[in-house]
Amino acid sequence: MLAVLKRVRLVQLWLAVNTLIIGLFSGFAFAESAAVADQRPAGLTGANWQFGPLNRWAYTHLTEVLPSKPIRHNPAMVQPLDDLDLAAEDLVITLDDLPSSIAQRMDPLYIDGILVMRQGKVLVERYDGTLNPERTHLLWSVSKTITGLTAASVAADGLIDLDKTVADYVPELAGSGWGSDTLRQLLDMRDGSAWTEDYAAPDSTVRRQDCADGLLTGPDCQGIAVTGNYLFLPTVSRDPSRVGEFVYKSGTTDVMAWVLEAATGQRFADLVAERLWQPMGAERDAGITVDVGGFTLASGGMHATLRDLARVGQLMLNRGAAGSTQVIPAAWMDEVFNDPGEQPWPYPTSDDRKPYYRSFIWGLGDGRGTVMAEGVHGQAIYVAPQSKVMIAVLSSWPDAEGGAEGVSPTALLTFLQSIEEAVR
Repeated sequence: MLAVLKRVRLVQLWLAVNTLIIGLFSGFAFAESAAVADQRPAGLTGANWQFGPLNRWAYTHLTEVLPSKPIRHNPAMVQPLDDLDLAAEDLVITLDDLPSSIAQRMDPLYIDGILVMRQGKVLVERYDGTLNPERTHLLWSVSKTITGLTAASVAADGLIDLDKTVADYVPELAGSGWGSDTLRQLLDMRDGSAWTEDYAAPDSTVRRQDCADGLLTGPDCQGIAVTGNYLFLPTVSRDPSRVGEFVYKSGTTDVMAWVLEAATGQRFADLVAERLWQPMGAERDAGITVDVGGFTLASGGMHATLRDLARVGQLMLNRGAAGSTQVIPAAWMDEVFNDPGEQPWPYPTSDDRKPYYRSFIWGLGDGRGTVMAEGVHGQAIYVAPQSKVMIAVLSSWPDAEGGAEGVSPTALLTFLQSIEEAVR
């Protein structure tokens, strides 16, 4: 560990000297270039904002693209990030058996921001593109993990029973694909809805939802009425053969958010603020996109700063605690970390791993309890309890699964694992 810290401090010193030299020559142009980078790109529309290259701006200016409801923080409850003022901007890593660095890999992987912590202390913080410490970034399906953590708090207070069904809380969904599923089945995505999650297919349920809630417009949405999720979700049919089997479905998280609203009488964004964002010590407001019916998109519409995303990751690593505050029950995270991962797995995996999905969190099944929150276009929280490492990443991949050579979920995971190896 001492050797790692020495390397970090040396990199930090080198970067500070170079920053000073660069500043002497480029300081006068900084304000002008920053202003130019903040301009809305020409041609950005509801049909193309999700995809590269326009998404790099759109993801950090989401409130200028879509309606959004704030998730309020509490200035009196901010939890400091230890050693943030000492954080380096780079780190030497080994990738594919070759020396590299975080800085060298960010651009090829379209990474907008990365923050690395070990044992509760910030080691590295670095930004690119249009992201900065004050600006929020779209989280996509990392939002699902935040929804699950919020559900943990609501369940701990006895306001929902995970053994009860969706129809018990939301009668409007009784005839839908989720009506007879338990909340536990929803959290693990083992429900019986006939939802299809294919980002490249305009007729998939996930893309039809994008059109129905106004998240996407253009030719792919022809013939689909913009109704909002309160009307769209009840139309999703059921496939009983799926019950008990893990199948990834974004709509399942939105159904859970609807259940939480019905059980508490509060808007979902306000629940997240009250039960997670404020008690975990967020330093800035987050937000969540809102459709035409007022439904807040829990499956992928949240946006937050990189530092607050790191606080979510650190909360997970600390078994639900933020400082002296137990935000969610430790037992909730223990179940996630200790899941045996023995169910059939629908994706390719190595023989020595047993991946799983529990409470809207991905488990690597590596025997070390490593888990992730993941979102399309390269969003992630990587939590490694054995080495006490947490890495938060925000990106703007050209398309949902990558869209460029060498850019994919597998490539991102390899990068994150190389960082863990470098600092642990």
